[in-house]
Amino acid sequence: MRTALRASLATAVLAAALLAPAGGAAYAATTAGQAATVAQGSPADRFSGTPVHIGEGLVAVLRHEAEGPEAWIRAVGPDWKPGDNYMYRVLTVLDRMNPVDSANGLQLEITRMNSAAPLLTVTKAGVATSFAMPLSEAGRTHGAECVSATKRLGLHGTLVADLTTTPDGPQVQLVEGVTKEPSTKLTRTGPALVKGGRTVARIVNPSAARPSFEYETPGQADPFGTALFPELPAGCAVTYAFRDEAPAPKPAATPAAGPASTPSAAAAPAGAGAHAPGAPKAQTVGRTSVVPGGGVAAGAEPAAEDTDDSTTVYAGAGLAAIGAGLGASFVARRRARTRR
Repeated sequence: MRTALRASLATAVLAAALLAPAGGAAYAATTAGQAATVAQGSPADRFSGTPVHIGEGLVAVLRHEAEGPEAWIRAVGPDWKPGDNYMYRVLTVLDRMNPVDSANGLQLEITRMNSAAPLLTVTKAGVATSFAMPLSEAGRTHGAECVSATKRLGLHGTLVADLTTTPDGPQVQLVEGVTKEPSTKLTRTGPALVKGGRTVARIVNPSAARPSFEYETPGQADPFGTALFPELPAGCAVTYAFRDEAPAPKPAATPAAGPASTPSAAAAPAGAGAHAPGAPKAQTVGRTSVVPGGGVAAGAEPAAEDTDDSTTVYAGAGLAAIGAGLGASFVARRRARTRR
């Protein structure tokens, strides 16, 4: 049994000795391939960037993409030199959420965070050294001197919006705050998200002198928030003519509440009487308004044309008298019958 165990151990040792060179070769090939990918600056590599040696065996990998300025601090050893692989252990990451930190006795900070050309400032024993970070996309397109500062707003959940103004107009870059994955970008020519989406955000008056950003704030007392875009630096001109959106048509004014006007007899439905149940009494004659001094109010008809028919009144009185006479006659006859 001991002989069999010894034979197994010997076999394992021999196999390890034979496979070790192959494993080392495979690791070396992987590291070389990774370094080649980084050297090429492949846009698909989320962690590639511009490496700078900051001392104390550290390299700062500088990035400035849609998610904002970043400095990935990696441990590379004291013998690192430009061109060597830098994809080693990460000690800390500086970004918008964490712009200040320290590593290996160095104080690290991203300064000019909201500009198109931020800096990484490294301080050792009170002596500060600054390293230029890559320009933002807008800075590369228009020059850092003609791109506004960046204003960051928190939307719903962990989604954030970075507002910037360039000579081509306002821009909004939506970014997932935790994963730092860039989302939709709004511009002057494409100012709103697709309707029906989970996020509601749009640039209001994108071609105006002072555009604004309107976004939804679920769960808040006011369901929408509004923010102005930062202004361009002095001396920078836009590449388009200012044009405000046409204001939305105002609703028609509601008439003030007052006495209801009396409909005329002509407006009554055909066949309906002037005194139909529920119908207002039709006014068929004019009224003369008299003002002090015996004059006639403006717009009133002359007194000669006041045709208030008094015949109707007299006829009504006659009918009432006849009714009263008939009632009296009936009472007298009843009394006479009772006496008999």
